[in-house]
Amino acid sequence: MRFFSFLLPILLFLGCSNKINLADYRPAYIPKNTAAPSNFSPKIKKISIVRFPKYNFRGLKLDETATYKLNSLLQTSKFVKIIRIINNNQINEEIKAAEISKETNSDLGADYLIKGTILNISYVPRYHRGFYYFIKNKNGQKIRKYSPPYYSYEVCSQINIQIFQLPDLKNIYDRIFQSCVHYRDDSSFRRFYSNLVFKSINKTVTNAFNSLKKFFAPKGYIYEVRKNGDDLIAKISLGKNQGMYEGLKLNIYALSKDPVNGDIEKYKIGEGEVSNLIFDNSCWIIVDLEDNAQLKIGDMVEPNFETSFWDLF
Repeated sequence: MRFFSFLLPILLFLGCSNKINLADYRPAYIPKNTAAPSNFSPKIKKISIVRFPKYNFRGLKLDETATYKLNSLLQTSKFVKIIRIINNNQINEEIKAAEISKETNSDLGADYLIKGTILNISYVPRYHRGFYYFIKNKNGQKIRKYSPPYYSYEVCSQINIQIFQLPDLKNIYDRIFQSCVHYRDDSSFRRFYSNLVFKSINKTVTNAFNSLKKFFAPKGYIYEVRKNGDDLIAKISLGKNQGMYEGLKLNIYALSKDPVNGDIEKYKIGEGEVSNLIFDNSCWIIVDLEDNAQLKIGDMVEPNFETSFWDLF
């Protein structure tokens, strides 16, 4: 109860901190970033998934479970489109499809290829012996108690996720994820719980998906700015259809174009937070710039889907 008494004022403060009223702000006329793209509409990333290599653990086909879970999670994302699921021997065909898609500007091929591999599964049962212990009652008398034996189980899984850019098959992402699940069984007999294995692999794939969400997060751009004294708000080209929600944190970047090779570089100038004003393909954010930073039309924003208020507890 004491925890919730501490938490309630924080929730009330956070719940009000991102509420804005446009009538309180006036248009701010600021320069345009010359390195910004002409089209601010976010691009949906096209993805093909390579099935996980076969991995059987005590008769459980975990490769099928991992492939299904990863595909299901990516299907829920609003900023990627699954083109197809392929076998490892079909990668060359996928490269050709990506080349044609790039030439014709079609959805025939994917922009990226995701490969996953199960590296390890561990299933560890531990036997805990029963034992006697003493407690005192209200009269100070010692009473003997007995704690019966039990088994505890720890099931861990480890997977590797790689992302390749098509059609050149350039490896641009390579990470290992691991997670464990635990269970206590008051039975004194050792057992094999297949559901714990499935739960562990699904948990690890979900952890990987949370990282992929950030990697594939759509890039948005600032196209309107308003101010109220020193307070700044900006309208960006991301909204509900791109996964924006109230309170979501974003990073704000200024763009610059290399005069020699024409490459676009970015550098962070501040942070933002999605306000209560969210539309289908746009929203207003509360801007917090770094010292001496200047906001421009066309500055880029990237949502940080890995951050969560509940991670603090």
